[in-house]
Amino acid sequence: AGVTVKTPAAEELSAGLVCVEAASTAPPEIVDRLREEHQVIASVTPYATAYVRFGPSVANTEEDVDHALEAARAVA
Repeated sequence: AGVTVKTPAAEELSAGLVCVEAASTAPPEIVDRLREEHQVIASVTPYATAYVRFGPSVANTEEDVDHALEAARAVA
């Protein structure tokens, strides 16, 4: 609740990056809180409309992804 995934779900349009939008919190604040409160690294997109961007990779476990999801919900 409160977090919307902006990355297209269609396989041909989706990539390794996942961008999200929070209804009530600005992306820079979310990124700071993710790092400070949950030790989750994310960034702010450099586009006209800013989103929170996650870059999961093969180095991340399923538990890491679950932790990032929980953290995003907590700070949104």
